[in-house]
Parts: sequence; structure tokens; C-alpha cells
Amino acid sequence: MSLNPSSLTPLSLAPSLVPADVLPSITPVVAVQAVSVKAVPHIPFAAAVGDPAPQTPSEPAREPASESAAAQAGALFDGTAAVPPAAPEIPAPAIDAPAAPLGAGLRMARAEHEPWLNAVVGLLSGTRTGRRVLRDIDRLAAARGVPVMLDVKAIGNNGEFRYDSDLLVMDSGHLKRDPFQSAPILAHELQHVLQRAMELPADALELEIESYTVESRVWSELGVEPEAGSFARMARSRLLKDAAGFAKWLGKHYKNNIALYGSTMDGYVAALEKKLESSLRSEAKTRRKIKAVERVLESMRANGMSEDAIAAHRREDLEPLERSLRDGAVNRGWIERDLLRLKEPAIRERFAAYSRGVMRRARSLSRP
Repeated sequence: MSLNPSSLTPLSLAPSLVPADVLPSITPVVAVQAVSVKAVPHIPFAAAVGDPAPQTPSEPAREPASESAAAQAGALFDGTAAVPPAAPEIPAPAIDAPAAPLGAGLRMARAEHEPWLNAVVGLLSGTRTGRRVLRDIDRLAAARGVPVMLDVKAIGNNGEFRYDSDLLVMDSGHLKRDPFQSAPILAHELQHVLQRAMELPADALELEIESYTVESRVWSELGVEPEAGSFARMARSRLLKDAAGFAKWLGKHYKNNIALYGSTMDGYVAALEKKLESSLRSEAKTRRKIKAVERVLESMRANGMSEDAIAAHRREDLEPLERSLRDGAVNRGWIERDLLRLKEPAIRERFAAYSRGVMRRARSLSRP
């Protein structure tokens, strides 16, 4: 298992795939393992689940009695659930259709990987946290009308949720690994899928803290530990020892993420503004490089060089710069979106409540 942390790649600039009226029914999961996010028109933050009971690695916490109510009604980031309106009575069908199995909202991009997914989902279904993650994923898939897609390929880290393509990718090494070692990692990445639906600030370190907390709960509930020497093992060890120390340590590995915890909202916004300035400078520098390459291409053509040679230079020097410029524009879009939204007091309050809830749940795992 690689020592690299799981990756979270930026979200797309397209509008959210989840209608605003169904987002509150999605409850973030409390399990562990990580992935990145970004820009869409303003939609109020969606809901988060209430705090689980304290848990130790040897004795997983019991599922709160209010869990189902919170899942149905949806809760704000501060954990306060609204009372759902009375639903009209619908006559029961003569023959009840069998309930879809947990994980029905997931689909593999390649059919040959379905047995692997079934094995891992089967393990997650046997854990409290895994069931909650899968249930929320299934709700999300049903709400937006398309499944959550997964692929397995060599990527050099445990897994990543790609926000722009809306695709969850697990490293091909998982195909040969004990499914017990893959299930917590998948739960971590699925938590990022749910975070995307909630439209949380894309650069918040709390996204990673929450996903590692989810992952760690699944490790405990499965009764196994991450492979020795892996990043997952190091992260779990630090989280169980000291949540505050874990957050600080994690920030060093996710340098592009900004922690609200330990700072202020004004400080968070200032850090975002600094990232925006850096992004704009980087884009300007890339444009200058593109112009320089274009001048070389013009010179090559003016001096009679073949079109094959010109095309080769374009592939080698120009296309990577053009892709970098596009990626930079997407990332900048997420920053601009979050800066705009964080001007609203209600958004600030909900984000602050979410951050407090994430740290409260992380501390519940830490040993005395």
C-alpha cells in the first residue's frame, strides 16, 4: 500500500447534479479514508448527520436511535434536523417489491470489476458505518437519477474521487488485496462523494479529517488494522491518539487544503484569497509560456519545417501548457465560488458548525 494519502481532485464548474430539494435528505457518513472539490451557483449547504456515540477501537459505538429520523428529515451542519412535512398517504402495492440491496447506487465502469465491488460492498454492509455510507450513496444516486461510478486502474495512491468527472477511482492494487483492506478505503472515498453533494468549501481540510474519521470507524468495526507501513496505518494511529494533533499532521500532507479548525472564518477567507491570487499569477505565467511556444511554432512554419515536426512540438510543449491552463481555471473557479458564498452569514455559520462537528466526531475516536 502506498504511503501517499488518498487524493481528492477538484470538482467541475457544472451545476450540482443533486437537486436542492433532495440534498437535505443526504446524511454525511462517519467512517474513514480520504480525496478534493469546487464552483457552482449558490445552493445552501446540505445536511450532515448528528454526532455518533463515543467509540473505541475495541468496542464500536451503537447507532444512535435518532439516526433514521435524521436520515429522513436531513439535518443542518449543526446537527439540528428539521421536522419533515406530512407526506400524503400512498396506497401500498398489492405485492411489495423487494428492497434494493445496499450499494445498489454504485456501478463499476468495467463489468469485469463487479465481483470485486460486490465483495467490498458486502463487507461494508456488515458494519454500522459502512451501512450508513452505502445508504446515503444509494439515496444520492436515486435523487440525481444516475449511479455513482467507480473505476479501478493504476493511479499511484489508494483512491481518489475526481470531482470534475464525478468518477471514483481506486488503485488497481486493490484487486489483489484482501477486501478487508479495501473496504475502509472505499468508505473514505465515498464520503468525499457525499461531501460533493453537500457543496462544502472545496479546499477545507475538514473534508479529509471527516473522511479519515469515517475510514477509521470502518477499520474498528471490521476488527482489522491497515497494512503496516501504509499511510492509512499512520493516519489511523495518529487519529486514535490525538485528534487535534492528527489535524495538524494531516494538514502537512494536504498542503492545498485549508483548516477552519484552529483558525477563524476571517482567517480561512484570507487564506482562500491568497490562493486566488496565487492561481491568477500562475495562469498569467502559463499564458506567457503559451505565447512563447506559439512564436516558436510560427517560426518553424515560416522556415519551411514539416507539419509533422510542427505537430510534434505542439504535442510536446503547447498541449501540456494548455491543459495546465484549463485545470488552473477550474481550480480558480472553485475558489471564487467559495469566496462568494462565504460572504453570506448563513453559509459561514453552517460551515463553522460543520467544522465543529467534524472535530467532535474525530475526538470521539481518540484514546484518553
